[in-house]
Amino acid sequence: MNFCYFSQLWPKQSFSAAHERTFGIIERLIHNKIKTYYITPQDKKKADHIRQYIDLKCHQADPSNSSRVNHVLSRIVSPTVSIFDTHVSECLYSHYVHQVFQNCAKVLDLQDLHSLRLKREGLLTQELINKQVLQAKPELGDEVTDKEMASIIRSDLIIACSDYEMELIKHLNKKVQLVTFFYPTTRSLDEEDKQALELKRHHYKRRHFVFLGNMSHRPNYDAVKRLRDRIWPIINKALPQAQLHIYGSNFPQDFVTKESDGFMCKGLMKEIDILGKYRVMLAPLRFGAGVKGKITDAWREMLPVVTTPIGAEGLFLQSSQALKYECVNQIQSRFYSDMEPDRLTPQIKKEGLDEEDFMRKYYAYENTEEMAKKLIFGGSFNNWTDEQFADEAIKLYQNEDLWLEAVENSQNILKRRMDTLVNEKLLMKSLSETQTNLPSMRRSDVLQKLTWSETLRSNYHFAKYLDQKRKNVELQAKLKSQD
Repeated sequence: MNFCYFSQLWPKQSFSAAHERTFGIIERLIHNKIKTYYITPQDKKKADHIRQYIDLKCHQADPSNSSRVNHVLSRIVSPTVSIFDTHVSECLYSHYVHQVFQNCAKVLDLQDLHSLRLKREGLLTQELINKQVLQAKPELGDEVTDKEMASIIRSDLIIACSDYEMELIKHLNKKVQLVTFFYPTTRSLDEEDKQALELKRHHYKRRHFVFLGNMSHRPNYDAVKRLRDRIWPIINKALPQAQLHIYGSNFPQDFVTKESDGFMCKGLMKEIDILGKYRVMLAPLRFGAGVKGKITDAWREMLPVVTTPIGAEGLFLQSSQALKYECVNQIQSRFYSDMEPDRLTPQIKKEGLDEEDFMRKYYAYENTEEMAKKLIFGGSFNNWTDEQFADEAIKLYQNEDLWLEAVENSQNILKRRMDTLVNEKLLMKSLSETQTNLPSMRRSDVLQKLTWSETLRSNYHFAKYLDQKRKNVELQAKLKSQD
């Protein structure tokens, strides 16, 4: 069985949540003995991290060079699935796959909805969080939204990271599967690991607050600015001995360390386990999309998080896909076809359906503040003002019982929703079903057919234009070298 994985770049270890997710998917494919080809326009010199997988075939192919892409595809024998890591990768490469391998299922890895993040950013006010931002939905008419929605419609399967975003796009694509991250939450530990784990549970041994994020990512820049200007002064007044350590890259000049009030810009975090020495993470995210990797990174180090309703999206113990989690956790079978709700006990099935119904109502963001009281999260998230955010941070920092409860919640969420084996089963089951049902799915999807008809027509002419442009550049360079 052969799979293709298309991306705009080579992934790097510990670089971002999106890159970690890419590594997780690649590892699961290789673990299932699937021969996988990784294709990207980036130079192979930057492929150091991904080359650790000796069974992975790596190829460089610029999508603007149709001859090169077709040459690479000609070396792959009848791939059954092609995965695109973003809608941009899908736009660049899927038309090649569609023409060369017509029976190959095309899978879009929707790491986050770019159009949702941009829409929310455009609705920001002076408030920390407002309902208009929460309730925002991508609207057709702007370039990013149109491209992203077309990519979703063209694909045979969507693997979404956030169940909130999954609910947003279900009307566009009938086949959407929730697959989050691949964390080894159930692995056996040796004595040294157990001791290290136990030390992290000691509230009194951990100090200070922390934030982690790349400052070139606008939601992160906005969050740190909010901390510096509005939230940290409140916390610092109540806890003058505590410090806030900001880790990340691309710090702007206006973010400077102020030792007098404990606001410290630390630069890059060399190892993620450094989070294990802090007591509370602060993440006042006012806009964004997808599952926030900084929060799952914190939880893996038993670090509770204070955030906002947007920061917590897709990270509750409860899920709008509860039945699927119950199927993979409750039904012990090596056959994916057995993992169906009808095989659950009536009580578990009813509880799962009730949970799904509750989450869909919550994600409508109508009665958010009241419904949020019933949700389980690894910290505090129902924060709508700077004062409320700061107050929750202070309580979590000082109250050991609250802190331990948040740690316990975070570990339960990771185990239920982020575990390697759970998400491997969800991923492989959905890929298997898509391959099996591909002909009938495509026959019944009229919108997909129409979209592909227009896509192929436009991409054919655009590819010819890019090819000619590249040849002209090469010719000019050759003539210049001869002068």
